[in-house]
Amino acid sequence: MSARKRYLLTERDETRIEVPEEDVQFLESREEFTVRRRASESVDVVSDRHVGVVGLPSGNLIEIEPKAPCNLLHYLAYVDRLDEEIVTGADVSIQAGDSFIELITKLFLSEVDTVLKRGLKQEYLTEESEERYLRGQLDLQKQLRRQGPGATSFECRFDELSREIVENKLLIDTVARLRQLVDGQTLQSDLNRYYGRLAQQVSHEPMDPEDFGNVTLTRLNGYYENALELAEMIFRQEYVEDLRGLDRQFSSLMINMESTFENVVVKAVETVAESDRFDVRTTSYGSLLTTIDGASRLNLRPDFYVWDRDRREVVLVGDAKWKVHTDPKRGDLYQIAAYQAKYGVPGLLVYPNLDGNIEQSFVYDEEKGTAAGRGPLTAVELQTGDSSNYDHFKRTIEDTIRSCLSGYLKELEVA
Repeated sequence: MSARKRYLLTERDETRIEVPEEDVQFLESREEFTVRRRASESVDVVSDRHVGVVGLPSGNLIEIEPKAPCNLLHYLAYVDRLDEEIVTGADVSIQAGDSFIELITKLFLSEVDTVLKRGLKQEYLTEESEERYLRGQLDLQKQLRRQGPGATSFECRFDELSREIVENKLLIDTVARLRQLVDGQTLQSDLNRYYGRLAQQVSHEPMDPEDFGNVTLTRLNGYYENALELAEMIFRQEYVEDLRGLDRQFSSLMINMESTFENVVVKAVETVAESDRFDVRTTSYGSLLTTIDGASRLNLRPDFYVWDRDRREVVLVGDAKWKVHTDPKRGDLYQIAAYQAKYGVPGLLVYPNLDGNIEQSFVYDEEKGTAAGRGPLTAVELQTGDSSNYDHFKRTIEDTIRSCLSGYLKELEVA
């Protein structure tokens, strides 16, 4: 692989880099980045919410680390972007500080190894070739067209057991794609080794994300499931661009941390709070203002709220904040206060792991009627850091949410 530069960014931090003009234009075209040109050839680049790795037209790479400590694989498994079995049972050495692409690569190669140990699946495929002796069926039209009356060979069509099937071709093409994104010497060596093992049995050709729809999992090829799930995730997030008519591919694997963290929080709240009595919802729950003629203004859409089926009313509202400051910011408080004021209910602000610095409880000032019927507000952090144990990750975040909600919900049940 040709030499290239890898630029390391931290999510939301402005970083100055020097890249060719084609890279600058590419970054400016991507909504994940904010780019500020400098007087020199350097530019300041910020990735506001996304983490992962992006391939640039020049061949250079940008890798963005999350601002808050987290194991992205746990996040993705918890919100059903990955099968939990993959991160629970994988026998791979996942270390704190591994990048997201390194984690994905390690898991994927572990699943490829499982497939290879079981053996690449074979199927009978129809082949056409020129043979010295008759094999299978004679293709009479092709025989007459190509061989003529003085034929010395046969144009044959026959079924042959082959490993050239879509499942295997997707695996080898995924390994090839990862080789473009991973720079570490050890992982590059592993990728080259597995590419070689696969190439001994199946030819490599570029595949398309839609090819995953041509795979049917049965009891005969079920052991491919985890490897193909990871492969599809890599394929679906690969960004392909045709720049100025050049046939060049730029690979990316990017995760929106804001929406992913929000989904983790909502899933935890659903697990803890949903019952025959309570329902957790993520839809709009009204507007902040109504004009004189009855038109609604400023639609209110919190990340989640708890609906009491018996009372037929909202009883708690919450927002997830993928931020790393140690106190709720003014904008966060104004936003949750507006949500609470709509129905006069308690509120919950949820932040990522901040070493125990964020957890606070608040009550609204009532001296001049500013409470507006709101209940108390709690700000809490989820300990979602670098734990390599997925079961511990789930238990910790759900216990944290349970400690915030269970007492209040029990009070409502007995009221």
